[in-house]
Amino acid sequence: MNYRVIHRFAATAAALMLLRPVHAAAPEYADLAGVRAAAEQAVHEAAGVPAAELIATADPIDPRLRLALCPEPLHALIAGDGQLRDHTTVAVRCEAGPRWSLYLGVTVAAEVPVLVAQRALPRDAVPAPGDFKPVLRRLPGLAGNYVRDEATLAGQHLQRAVVLGEALNVDALRLSPVVHRGQEVTLLAHTNGMDVRVTVVALADGKPEERIRVQNPSSQRVLQATVRSAQLVEVFL
Repeated sequence: MNYRVIHRFAATAAALMLLRPVHAAAPEYADLAGVRAAAEQAVHEAAGVPAAELIATADPIDPRLRLALCPEPLHALIAGDGQLRDHTTVAVRCEAGPRWSLYLGVTVAAEVPVLVAQRALPRDAVPAPGDFKPVLRRLPGLAGNYVRDEATLAGQHLQRAVVLGEALNVDALRLSPVVHRGQEVTLLAHTNGMDVRVTVVALADGKPEERIRVQNPSSQRVLQATVRSAQLVEVFL
């Protein structure tokens, strides 16, 4: 073959190679499932409760969203004041390379044994054995406001009605008075380095550590004293 023809053929082939489109490598994007997992993990770490009790579910992410692949592990933290709520906002960030931030809502729930009413109870009722029993329930938030221990019911009464099957909230309980109006109790008075005990009459109902008015029936003097027990109130003079 003629060398001139060969050279012309090689030049033509090289030119055609230059005209072919160059396909760049497809860009890599962050795994959206991994982004959601980072948000959920942030809630678990902030909650400080056993993982078996906590259920954190991040909101779905639009599958059309394209976030650049982060060269380092994602950083996630509770947004705002950092407090966990029934629906908490978590900021997920890539802090290296292609920096970006995404705010995700995470639904927080807990699955724990709590006291559940076995019958309807009226306001001011004093819980009795059998009125409540522990039942495994899924509840919004961390369930910190629900009563889990039957011992908590001691000395309490209901400040609102409770319906059958209701999980007992601590806000439904109120300490019952241990001292009642008109009752005679012992007043322990501390004065001038001395302790004096005298019998007085309660002028109001009183719960432990509550201050109530008491009256000395001999002197008719009225004092403010702190309830210490069903038989004792205390005052510092």
